[in-house]
Amino acid sequence: MFELVQNNPLLITLNIVMLIAMWYTMRPAIRYADGEVSSGRLYFTLFMWFAFDVFSIWGSDWFHLYVRYKEIMAGHPTVEYIYTWIAFHLAPFNYILFRIIVWGAAQLLLWDAFKRLSVSSHLVLAVFVTVWMIWFSFGRVSLAMALVFWGLTYYYKPGNIPLLHKVIGILAILLSFYFHKSSIFLIFVAFLTILTNKITRMGFVLSFIALPALVYMLNKEYIDIILSSMTDKIHDLDAYVMKAQYYMETEEKENTGIGPLIGILLEKIPFYVISALGLVAIFNDKGNQEYEAYAEIEEAEAEDGETSMGYDEEEEEAEVATGIPEDIKVYIRILFFIVFFSSFFLLNIAMNTQVLYDRLIKFSLVPATVIVAYLLENQKYVRYAWWTYCLALLGTCYQMIYMLYCSITNAK
Repeated sequence: MFELVQNNPLLITLNIVMLIAMWYTMRPAIRYADGEVSSGRLYFTLFMWFAFDVFSIWGSDWFHLYVRYKEIMAGHPTVEYIYTWIAFHLAPFNYILFRIIVWGAAQLLLWDAFKRLSVSSHLVLAVFVTVWMIWFSFGRVSLAMALVFWGLTYYYKPGNIPLLHKVIGILAILLSFYFHKSSIFLIFVAFLTILTNKITRMGFVLSFIALPALVYMLNKEYIDIILSSMTDKIHDLDAYVMKAQYYMETEEKENTGIGPLIGILLEKIPFYVISALGLVAIFNDKGNQEYEAYAEIEEAEAEDGETSMGYDEEEEEAEVATGIPEDIKVYIRILFFIVFFSSFFLLNIAMNTQVLYDRLIKFSLVPATVIVAYLLENQKYVRYAWWTYCLALLGTCYQMIYMLYCSITNAK
């Protein structure tokens, strides 16, 4: 077993170099928004993504999970059973191998989901690795997150056996709970997304109707269940909250101020802007609205035994092409629900729940990636999408530089 020192400037610098390499490699996809890079660039980026996940030493969670891993090996597991099983049976006394298995599985699931979507997987990958990948590598919740979005994509983009694939998608979403308890929130919004096929007034009404369920989640005992995977003191939530670290903090919880605040704003604001852009894109989806109106006419004529006259099949296909694909709409809806519901935890109803907000809002990173890539590729609100991407990229750069700065000052 090896020992690594937290807040090591050299190791954080290595992570920064890896990010720069991925940005440079995938730059053509983002610059020209055609979403295509050579196979060599693609495989190099996929490998670097995997390596970054395994050796994501820039943040504190890499070392927190290392402590949990050592507790598992000592016979005192404090994490979900699936990780205890992996540690004992697949990666005994080898933390790096443990991370290879966990994050390797998460990457395979998420990459498969990206490839199935109605947007260039290369462009999605480019946006992901240059902005939000650092948070995907941060905690073991990433595997649960990947399961949910893989299942949701499988449900809406089934293969040759649609019914079977839909069932597999639903099961993947449900099974995510056993990989991290906080995924109960993501399961909640995933099924709400499936139930609200369209973002309409009814969708907003259902969102507010569902709020009592979120209020119930503010119950102390329930939050204990969500957060207990990070501590063996299930009934000492107050102690956990005191120890919990925001992503902009170093090991010392007293490290607060303008630095972390800037990072928080740069990370969170893009999620709200992207959610708004996605909703506007749906509401102004003229081509899809026209096709739906035509489909209603066709259905009515079919019932009357008539056929439409004077409508070219190619024109029909063109109308379909101008509409936002259903799987992209799904990602827009789930991003809205994640942002909408997680924001209520900022209200601190009955207790301090801002730590929980910080955890839940990070589920936005996958749908935000997909939506930005879709808007850039299809030239929809491209100026706003581009500047939002740049703002999020600035947040990532700031995060890494700030952590490097903290490591240098703490080393003195």
